[in-house]
Amino acid sequence: MKFAYRLLHPKVVFLLVTKHQNKTNVMTLAWSMPVEYDTIAIAISRENYSYELLSKSKEFTLNVLPIEKLDIIWKAGTTSGREIDKIKKLGIELEEGVKIKIPHIKIAMAFLECKIEKEIKTKNHSLIIAKIVHAWADEKVFKDTWLEGCSVPMHVGKKFFTTNLKYFEPK
Repeated sequence: MKFAYRLLHPKVVFLLVTKHQNKTNVMTLAWSMPVEYDTIAIAISRENYSYELLSKSKEFTLNVLPIEKLDIIWKAGTTSGREIDKIKKLGIELEEGVKIKIPHIKIAMAFLECKIEKEIKTKNHSLIIAKIVHAWADEKVFKDTWLEGCSVPMHVGKKFFTTNLKYFEPK
């Protein structure tokens, strides 16, 4: 049971951007799932600095960076925003949100802007159910679905990541 959740991976890796007042943070997040066509659920530890910010703002963005930015993805998930300004330290350039006050990452291949609708608390984490109010994807990598080989980073577990290199269709 210790690693049962890893049977559910690989999952697309997002960079979660949160902001409250003048404080902005980024963290890596792979615990997500669609709930409805315009609704997503994410799981986040209530000890995370990002949780503190999003619980106040009630909004966030989920950003997909290409696998070539794996160092940023990894460092955003293995350092604390309470200790350092990760946006500045990782050289992340932000752009204003389209429909919310939370920015998205300028170099993102795709991003979702979300507003929290409900929170369900478990032992250590919160399941955040949010309405997607805006979605954008670069046409070079997404046309109705991610294009084969476009380097969408997916977390396998521990320090291991993969991409959507090749698709297969049933006969």
